[in-house]
Amino acid sequence: MNELIQQTKENPPQRGKKSRLFFFIKIAVSVLLLAYVIWKSGLDSTSGRDSLLQTLSQVNLFWLAFSIAVGVLLTVISSWKWQVLLRSKGIEVSLTRLVLFYFIGRFFNMFLPSSMGGDVVRVWELSRHSGEKYEALASVLVERLSGMTTLVFISAAAVLTHDYQLPILSAGVLFLAVMNAAIFWLILDQRILPLLSRLFGSRFRLAGMLLAKLSRLQDAVREYKDNKAVLIQVFAISCLFYFMAVVNVWGTALAFFPDMNFYSMLLAVPAIMLVMNLPVSIGGIGLMEAAFTFFFPLFGYSAALAVSTALLMRLKNILYGIAGGFLHLGRLRASSGAAQ
Repeated sequence: MNELIQQTKENPPQRGKKSRLFFFIKIAVSVLLLAYVIWKSGLDSTSGRDSLLQTLSQVNLFWLAFSIAVGVLLTVISSWKWQVLLRSKGIEVSLTRLVLFYFIGRFFNMFLPSSMGGDVVRVWELSRHSGEKYEALASVLVERLSGMTTLVFISAAAVLTHDYQLPILSAGVLFLAVMNAAIFWLILDQRILPLLSRLFGSRFRLAGMLLAKLSRLQDAVREYKDNKAVLIQVFAISCLFYFMAVVNVWGTALAFFPDMNFYSMLLAVPAIMLVMNLPVSIGGIGLMEAAFTFFFPLFGYSAALAVSTALLMRLKNILYGIAGGFLHLGRLRASSGAAQ
């Protein structure tokens, strides 16, 4: 990992004008979303700030500890799903080590500009451990894709069974469904990469090398397609993950409001998580807070409770990231000691 960071410093990636434009657009979106949260929750007024401070001061330590524990359990469940995928390829990695990789990924997510940075770190750590670069990348890709597919189905069910009357939410479900379908098509259709290789591979050496690597990755991902038993298990674990994600938000809100209804969270959380997965802000900054602030009042909860819950969720993510940083530092020291 240190080698990767050092290479990045010595040879910083050259961003094109379009990449820089998208980056600044995401910054602008994050600022606008935070402005929306401030306006919606009344934090621009003294009474709004007093209401938020009063809500935060009433935190229940039992439910606070409960929500932190559930957050850790979510990481364990994700690591379990990852382990199932790896075992189907004959790659044996302990659950403890995969949880470690997840937490280290959370640490790097704290300062990388994209929420996908942690996935890159997980691929790097696993490939170093197993020596299987393409299998590592394929396992993380399938693990993420299975989770997103499950979320789309759950969110669609929530939209159909509850009268949100929110075209933007339906559009979000449709957008992510189309994205998922496009990714599945790119993975499963074996005609695309050979066609691109014939068109560009012989003309451009770099394009040819990239397409060859993508072809190897596609083969590694496609191998999961024929293992129906593993896919059923993976999607079952994804359903368990999202149920516990509801418990996570419910428990976090209970830290501030003892009458939080669990059924309302079953409807609200899939919508919130769907919005949080939209790639429109830097590291999800502002997006999570806006999602909570928007959906909680639809179920009769105050904006102060929404902001308090979102802030605690953000604080927990930072806590898990700090824990991942200490774990990463411990591994570096252990490796250094072993080398000496």
